[in-house]
Amino acid sequence: MDEVKHLQAMIKHRLAEKGMSLSELAERIFVEDHDEDDPSSLKSFIETLKKQLTRSSTSPEKLRRYWEILLLDRNGLEGRYPSIASDLLPSQVLDQMHKLSAELDVLLQKK
Repeated sequence: MDEVKHLQAMIKHRLAEKGMSLSELAERIFVEDHDEDDPSSLKSFIETLKKQLTRSSTSPEKLRRYWEILLLDRNGLEGRYPSIASDLLPSQVLDQMHKLSAELDVLLQKK
């Protein structure tokens, strides 16, 4: 299996594992890679992503970027900029932030 097909299969498999839709992944990628917040641009990107996950002409670099974004489970300062957060905050504070974030996730899922 060539690299493009392998990456496409990995992305699709991971989406299924996480119970995540292609639209959710597209939105996550769009937010990471674009400064604009335009619903029509996002809708267009969703269609583009669908095509990129089926076409053999999609660049492996692009698919690797999508894979990287898909693997990011955390949001916020530490998830997006780990070296900055780790350098500026003591490990005890980071540990407390992780615990608080996990507790908030549990509370939000109950609603």
